[in-house]
Amino acid sequence: MTITFVREQELKALCQSDALSHALFSVDYLKGLVFAVASAPEIPMPEVWLPWIFREHGQLPDTGTADKLTDILMGLLQHQLRLMRDDQVRLDDGLELPPDAHKINTEQLPLSRWCNGVLAGHSRLEKVWNNAWQKMHNKNPHAMPAATKNLSHCLTMFSTFADLPLAFEQAKVRDNDKQFVALLPTVFLSLPPALQTYVNLSGTLVEYLPNQFETFSPPSK
Repeated sequence: MTITFVREQELKALCQSDALSHALFSVDYLKGLVFAVASAPEIPMPEVWLPWIFREHGQLPDTGTADKLTDILMGLLQHQLRLMRDDQVRLDDGLELPPDAHKINTEQLPLSRWCNGVLAGHSRLEKVWNNAWQKMHNKNPHAMPAATKNLSHCLTMFSTFADLPLAFEQAKVRDNDKQFVALLPTVFLSLPPALQTYVNLSGTLVEYLPNQFETFSPPSK
């Protein structure tokens, strides 16, 4: 199983090109966004989530570029779904925690960009999650406390690493900033399991939705 998306360099070239660098979010952000889309209890149609890749007022220069970008992103979605199906959910190798990460601006840290993409995707899909959540509550309310605790833990982890300087400042207010810095590498090691918990929780919620199974496939050419 190839963990790295084979067309990542193509995506990076597009995102960093003069024509698109100001229109699109970073590759790390887009990968996080696609992770959130693939993890949703109900995966939205491409026309719903593809517009989320743009910064404010972003647009593509021509249809050829649009088609290529769409094809790559759909491939990324399928890649992520395969990883989830094969229990290969983990952070990409490039998403590391460097020394003094709490001093690095979120835009300059790949890990933070990725987590921001996940949070943005989850926020956009909040209605989807809430719908599945309500179905679970109706059919199995006893499962709600553990599920709520798991989701809260995952989102807290994503939020912490999405803005480490902010998390550090909040720890400073609580007078435990030294402990925060000391424990950060250990907390980082628990991030990949949190990703799996997030995916597993979505899978649990799917069981409460009527006629839900993975039916999405890219359009034929």
